[in-house]
Amino acid sequence: MATATEMITSLEDQVLETVKQGQEAIVKAVRTWADASKNLIPDLPPLPFADQLPATSELVENAFAFVDKLLASQREFASAILDAAKPVYSATDKAVKNGAAKPTSTTAKTSAAA
Repeated sequence: MATATEMITSLEDQVLETVKQGQEAIVKAVRTWADASKNLIPDLPPLPFADQLPATSELVENAFAFVDKLLASQREFASAILDAAKPVYSATDKAVKNGAAKPTSTTAKTSAAA
């Protein structure tokens, strides 16, 4: 029997594969469109200060570098929150593992009567 973590990981893998397939289809469609329409764009005059503007790929790389830093910061934050709350959730985890989350016969009778 698969654990909950294994089932979640399997689902995540399936989602990622589906996303990757969709991305590949979109890249193919954009490449086809770009190849077909590249001759439709007229030559444009150079923009003033164009040499001072970053390349489009550089902008994208910088944005992803920032997001990587932001995600790392969020991971550290989540870890700190988990560490701060450890006394509460570790006791809860222990109770669940020991079966304390299962209703006792008294609790079951009280719930049934309600």
